[in-house]
Amino acid sequence: MKKIVRLALIGYGTVGQGVYKIIEDNRKAIEARIGASCEIAAICDLRKIPQRSLHTRNYREVLERRDIDIVVELMGGYEPARTVILEALRSGKNVVTANKAVLAKHWDEIFTTARKYSRLVYFEASVCGAIPVIQVLNEGLAANRIEKLSGILNGTTNYILSEMTRENINFAAALVRAQRSGFAEADPSFDIEGIDTANKLAILSSLAWGAWVKLSDVRTRGIEEVSSDDVYFAKRFGYVIKLLGTAVSTNDGLELSVEPCLIPSKHTFANVEKEYNAVLIHGDAAGDIMLYGKGAGQMPAASAVVADIIFLSREVANGTAGKVPYITYDQSKTPRVLDSTKSVGSYYLRFFTADKPGVLSKISGILGKCGVSIASVYQEEPLLKRRRGVPIIMLTHSTVLAGVEKALKQIDSLSITKAKSVKFRIEN
Repeated sequence: MKKIVRLALIGYGTVGQGVYKIIEDNRKAIEARIGASCEIAAICDLRKIPQRSLHTRNYREVLERRDIDIVVELMGGYEPARTVILEALRSGKNVVTANKAVLAKHWDEIFTTARKYSRLVYFEASVCGAIPVIQVLNEGLAANRIEKLSGILNGTTNYILSEMTRENINFAAALVRAQRSGFAEADPSFDIEGIDTANKLAILSSLAWGAWVKLSDVRTRGIEEVSSDDVYFAKRFGYVIKLLGTAVSTNDGLELSVEPCLIPSKHTFANVEKEYNAVLIHGDAAGDIMLYGKGAGQMPAASAVVADIIFLSREVANGTAGKVPYITYDQSKTPRVLDSTKSVGSYYLRFFTADKPGVLSKISGILGKCGVSIASVYQEEPLLKRRRGVPIIMLTHSTVLAGVEKALKQIDSLSITKAKSVKFRIEN
């Protein structure tokens, strides 16, 4: 039985400082759960920090120390974070990381290395902050065959869409509010383009189906094209717009997508607002499992990191760390991914056309020829006499995506069409 488990924090930004605070504030409870003492033995960061005796600017000094049991990687980005994780494993250290980008991109390399050197990588904080979705998938639902994952996985985009819905403002104004409130970066592209959500969905899918789901497997679309008009019309039909990451196991393979979707206003997801996240998991035995909580922020993320530290430290103290892999991963298994054009669903379509007789029938005719059946139509009169067009909104019955895209391409080429058509999936 090991009496002291020694940690090294590599990266001492917002989350790193939160981790230090939680460990110091809750030390007695944490050590009682571990069954051994927990000591932060080194902190690596390029900036000056108050804990001078622990500070180093060179991560290699940490990796070379033989007394360090767990490296907590909180640097972010791809490099040198990837190098730190791999070299820590090769030097006999276990790893805790919150780095969703590195995990999604280097899943195979990281977990193959961990298995080779009989070490563990814990990563709860990489998806949805304080929500224990990794633990639920990996342990709580271990007896289940996962059939579907769906969730609001990004706090920035959810904050923006919440503001657009509640305050009736456009995307640009909502983004500024998110930045001023600290929920969006100065460069928010990683979030608003859907990349962050895609990384998280790839991690959850890799975990759920025991094979590496690559970022390139996920059809990804951000929220930049969501306009205040779409938010308004969605409300008229009884929906709200959310950015969803969805993975579904079908007979033809995994269907993986990140995209803005219309969600019924009575659905639980419709009431998930601002920086909060939610995940719905369907297992063949358990049925639907819903998880909800803060997906962003210093202390929620730090809470997940410290939880990983506790469970991993317990294994280190007992001498069992790495004897059994943390996750199920078959390197030889390649997931079948459904061709996105074969996806089946219902859609919200918005057209901006000339205000002329026969326009509606022409659009309906093209949709019909492409196999797209219309469920509802709404046409609004021009708000201003100077306006040169009119919006037409259609909701479709369940249909194949390829047919919808073929129809929209034809409709956009018509002289009566004044702007590119807009399409969002309806998630029921």
